[in-house]
Amino acid sequence: MRNLLAGPAVFAAVLLLAPAPAHAAVAAPCIAKSGSDATETRADSSVDDGEIRWTASTKYKAEYAHANRAWSYPGARIRIAPDAATTVNDLNYEDFSDPRSAAAGVWSRRPGPAATDLIRFNKARMDTYDPATRRMVAAHELGHALGLCHKSGSGKNAVSSVMWPDVAQYPDAPTDVDKANLKKLWG
Repeated sequence: MRNLLAGPAVFAAVLLLAPAPAHAAVAAPCIAKSGSDATETRADSSVDDGEIRWTASTKYKAEYAHANRAWSYPGARIRIAPDAATTVNDLNYEDFSDPRSAAAGVWSRRPGPAATDLIRFNKARMDTYDPATRRMVAAHELGHALGLCHKSGSGKNAVSSVMWPDVAQYPDAPTDVDKANLKKLWG
């Protein structure tokens, strides 16, 4: 009996059935025209020596834990880890409550030697959101701490990104576009 799974014809058939190589996602531009959110720079991030060491004093533990895991995807160049006695704290998650503020979360850069940047969750907004939306907010703010700017979620240049500027039904983890932007920034 002849082996039907050998020879050049089978090899050619396998090549024809193989999926086309995936196209690499392209980094998306910032949508802001001025200010710190108009560019993506290493200096405008919480990253120190290739990592973010964090502490937390927030009620949104599940949300920041999700964000930390989401941005620690395989191949990510920036390490995100809890602060330890022998490390410098780069970022603190904390809460505030301001019903007049439309912001659900805010990342704040605090320049200066050994200054700790902040991701602050607005309880007045976060408490009105479902768990998925709270995870989106946490992942978005950690994206800012990594140095990323806002991306377009509408119009002809729309991209799928956790970095859309408004709370909406956007992804709760970095998309291929977000990963491309992070790679462009950090290698």
